[in-house]
Amino acid sequence: MFLEDDALREKTVKVGLIARSAAIFGVERIYIYRDPSRNSDDDYETAKVIFEYMETPQYLRKRLYGRRKELEYVGLLPPLRIPSHLKEYTVEPNEIREAVIVLQNGELMADIGANKLAMVEGRVHESQRVTLRVTSVEPLIVRVEENPVEQYWGYEIRRAPSLARFLKSSNFELLIMTSRLGEAVDTIWKDFCAKCSGSPRILICFGSPQAGVDKLLKLEKARVKDFPSIYVNTFPGQKVETVRLEEAIPGTLALVNVASKV
Repeated sequence: MFLEDDALREKTVKVGLIARSAAIFGVERIYIYRDPSRNSDDDYETAKVIFEYMETPQYLRKRLYGRRKELEYVGLLPPLRIPSHLKEYTVEPNEIREAVIVLQNGELMADIGANKLAMVEGRVHESQRVTLRVTSVEPLIVRVEENPVEQYWGYEIRRAPSLARFLKSSNFELLIMTSRLGEAVDTIWKDFCAKCSGSPRILICFGSPQAGVDKLLKLEKARVKDFPSIYVNTFPGQKVETVRLEEAIPGTLALVNVASKV
């Protein structure tokens, strides 16, 4: 079972590498779909917890997660160091911070990583994680930030029931399906760049560690050509038998990042 210690350690490291790649390239959403060739429900729940733990500012982790079996090896995880991961205790006026709402003496207060809880202006509820703006340091007062944060603020995790069903219902300007069976990216580079640079929202689809995109779709009685997409090999001429998922993701994101700016 996945939750045996050795497997959990390996999964933690893999999720950590993927989360770092997502943060480096500013990925806003990570979808985890079920591999129909195996029972992966436990894998999904464990990966989701680790992904969300990494995205959470350090000063909120103890309050939000406490001690959980899935987080036994989080000491192996690299820090994301994204803009939302601000330093504990050092609070500046007009600063935007992630917080958790707590009930203290019958009043809703915000834990923003300061040396004391903050008074809150705006509608909140207990145990809510929320983005707040510091309006006063002394006394410490925050208000709910209603405007989108301009900086990269992290990713969110979503579950997709199956790959085929998700792709049929997804609404992105561009779908990129990655596979060693796809067209070599260097042979379609001009078209690849044109489509990436002209698409504000891009969905990149990777296979599972056990099966490629084409095989997974076949298991759901679907085919790659059923979906308008770029079907591409982002590692043409690879010298290894397989490119691991945690290797394929940063390599592909790097190409898309460059192509989007051409």
